[in-house]
Amino acid sequence: MSEKFLRDMRILFAMLILFLGTLGYHSTWAQKKPNFIVILTDDQRFDALQANNNPVILTPNLDRLVKRGKNFTNAHVVFSLCSPSRAAVLTGRYGSANGVLELDSKLNPGEKTIANYLKAAGYYTGVSGKWHVDQSPKELGFDFATTFYSNGTYYGRKINDQGNIVQPAEHCDLYCARRSIEFLERAGADRPFFLFHNTQLPHMNDKLAWPAPDSIRARYQEADMPVAANKDDDLSDKPAYLKTVRNRTQAKEYGYPDKDKIQAHTKDYYSVLSEMDAFVGSILKKVEELGIADNTYIIFISDNGWMLGDHGFTRKVLPYLPSTHVPMAIIGPGIAASENSSLVLNIDLMPTILDLAGLKIPGNIHGESLKEILLGKEKNVRDHFVYEGLGTYGGAQPNLTVVSGPYRYIVTYEDDKLDRVNFRELYRIDDDPDEMTNLARGAAYTTTVKKMQRFIDLHRKEVVKPSRAAVH
Repeated sequence: MSEKFLRDMRILFAMLILFLGTLGYHSTWAQKKPNFIVILTDDQRFDALQANNNPVILTPNLDRLVKRGKNFTNAHVVFSLCSPSRAAVLTGRYGSANGVLELDSKLNPGEKTIANYLKAAGYYTGVSGKWHVDQSPKELGFDFATTFYSNGTYYGRKINDQGNIVQPAEHCDLYCARRSIEFLERAGADRPFFLFHNTQLPHMNDKLAWPAPDSIRARYQEADMPVAANKDDDLSDKPAYLKTVRNRTQAKEYGYPDKDKIQAHTKDYYSVLSEMDAFVGSILKKVEELGIADNTYIIFISDNGWMLGDHGFTRKVLPYLPSTHVPMAIIGPGIAASENSSLVLNIDLMPTILDLAGLKIPGNIHGESLKEILLGKEKNVRDHFVYEGLGTYGGAQPNLTVVSGPYRYIVTYEDDKLDRVNFRELYRIDDDPDEMTNLARGAAYTTTVKKMQRFIDLHRKEVVKPSRAAVH
């Protein structure tokens, strides 16, 4: 046996050891990096979940999920509308900064999403279901994309499935749940994954209805449906635009504030929520079957709340509690099951995911990482937040709202220049959860109003004004 042959064999053996070591390194790296699944439902108000103290609604799969992790009972969105809320989740930034304040808007040039950051860190990224930002998922960092745009019919929906337009006869949410399951199956063990699963339900269909199978509807009785205590609000101490905004005019078309009409509508709403719960349940079941639950964080949140006769309104957008308050829970390694009342926001999800993945949080992110809360180091990440009601969907007037402690302070402006105040409202939610008694002009609350106004002034200075200067 020649010396050259022996030398070549030694080199080949060394290369083989190096190759196997590299495989082992990548396998270990993939195991150490956690997976992430974000489940974003549409128009699901905070109490539209049995786990959130609603004994009437049937949501067994989401209930089991929520009870396994940290259930945030004081979670809000920074703007209660589809596109802006989704953009806020993806970027961790306010709409006045990322560019999305209305439906069908584009993110500003240079904006990066959670998918962009995770993909750059070696994650396999996927999105399934509703998509409502006017840029393609691929453009915003997703390797895998099976999506339908905005809202429409539940059945026979046109879906962009990895670049191919399909029109399955089945429910669009069922189809996309199956595609999310296939994403999980193909993600493999060689690298971590991020799945962004979005439902259309419980958003209405294109006929402004909530059709659910009779087998699900039969589980509910209209007489059992809750009715908002403030359904007959005459809006006498609220901004004048509220009497003509779509939330009010559409509600009247539905027959609100008649109790029977509200209960019939609520039955429809609860029924599609139960249907959605079953679809989501199939994804959660697959996570267990694949044996990846121990290394996977699951985040559940809604894009906004929904009004079911509250103040005589339907829909969302408006700066009142049923519109901004959403269900939110995070489940995963090291997270003990518990409820948490810290004030948290949809913009917190992006920095939280980056932090849990061991990645640096960019300095321009408005949200806060919830990692320490999740891992048992109880602390508040904020004492207030500003709700940016700067879009004018459905005839709404621009407003900025501060939620701090027991108070909700709303400033409505004449127009989007924000230089003339139209109306001020102040509610003490612990004493007045229905937001019926406006305290803004009360002498006893002068100091509170001034404090709340300073929060708004600071937000305008640090977030709204720089963003507008950059855009315009």
